[in-house]
Amino acid sequence: MSDGAIGRLTLRLLSLRRLAAARYALTGIALLLLDMCVFFVLARVFLVSPAIAQLVARTAGATAGFFGHKHFSFGNAAGKPAVPLRQAALYTLVTVVTICVSPLVLVGLLTLSNSLVAAKLGTEVVMVAFNYFCLSRVFR
Repeated sequence: MSDGAIGRLTLRLLSLRRLAAARYALTGIALLLLDMCVFFVLARVFLVSPAIAQLVARTAGATAGFFGHKHFSFGNAAGKPAVPLRQAALYTLVTVVTICVSPLVLVGLLTLSNSLVAAKLGTEVVMVAFNYFCLSRVFR
């Protein structure tokens, strides 16, 4: 392969990664809105503890997120089946880890700030970074 062909291939791969990151961000915004609505309705309207509200909100977002990330963020590449067992299992593993870790991050941030909104947003920033790293590998 010539240097020019390698350069074009490298630029194409970089472009695809940027597109996946942009699509991940758009999907993430929709999922964040879902998560925040569920969280604040439970925490403020139904007076559910913040940790439990976070657990339920994260689960709702994760369920919707599988399909959003699979079909939009990272695409359903190479005509693979809609929900291959490997991807579903790995996504479930990542989801279980984030569902278990996110309430701990939230409670930790609540000890640093009395603002439920700030703690919730801080938790989401941490979890978005972790999820992108993991899901970009799950949906290859």
